[in-house]
Amino acid sequence: MRNFTIATAQIGSARGDVSGNLVAHADAVAAAASCDVSVLVFPELSLTGYEPDLAASLTFAADDARLDSLRRLAIQHRITLIVGAPIRNGADKPAIGAFILTPDGDIRTYLKMHLGANEIAHFSHGARPLTLDVDGQRLGISICADSSRESHPKTYADLGAQVYAAGVFLTREWYVDDAPRLQKYATKFGMLAVMANQGASTGTYESVGQSAIWAPGGHLLVQADGVESALLTATLAKSGWQGNLVRM
Repeated sequence: MRNFTIATAQIGSARGDVSGNLVAHADAVAAAASCDVSVLVFPELSLTGYEPDLAASLTFAADDARLDSLRRLAIQHRITLIVGAPIRNGADKPAIGAFILTPDGDIRTYLKMHLGANEIAHFSHGARPLTLDVDGQRLGISICADSSRESHPKTYADLGAQVYAAGVFLTREWYVDDAPRLQKYATKFGMLAVMANQGASTGTYESVGQSAIWAPGGHLLVQADGVESALLTATLAKSGWQGNLVRM
C-alpha cells in the first residue's frame, strides 16, 4: 500500500466561469498525480467561485455532465477528489457542497451543515456528516463555517477520523478566526487538520489564500504564501507526517 498523501489545491476561481475553473482543477490534479497524492482537497465552491448570488443559477447534481472530466481524472490517476460546488438539495435553495469523486468512479456528496451569516439567504443546510476511508486513513469532510462549531470535528473524532479535511473560502478578516480554530482542533482531537483556501480569485470577495495543514497536536506542517497557486501536501511516513509545498 502506498503512503497516504493528502493535498490542498490552492487555486483561483473565476466568478461563475465553470468551464475555466474546470481547467484549473485539471491542472491541479495533474500536479497532484506527479506527487502520488491519495486525496486532493479543493476550496469551498471551487467550481463556481465563492459567489452566493450566483449559486441558484449554477447548481450541480451528482449526475451533472460537467463533472465528467474530473471523474475521468480521478479514475485515471487513482486520486480521490473533493471538489466544491453549489449542490441541489431538494429544497428551495441549493446547499454549499462537496463532490467526492473516487478512483472507482463513484460520486458522493457532502452538504455544508453550518452556514455563515452571509450565506443563509442563498443556501440551505446539510444534515449529515460524511466520513471517507482512503489508504488506511479515515477523513471527516468539512466546509468552512462547519468548523465554527466544535461539535463538528468532535463528531468526526468520535467516528474515528484521523483527518479533518476542510475546503474553505476565507478573506483576510475571516482567516484570523478560522485558521486558529483548525489548529486548535488538530491539537484537541489529535487529527491532521487540512485547510484548502482559494488563491487569487475574481469576484465579490477577495481570498487571502494561506492554505495550511496542521499535524495532530497542532504543529504547522506547511502553509501557502499568500494567494500563490500551490499544492500543499502532507504524507504519513514512518517518522510521522511530512509537509511539502509545490508551486503551480
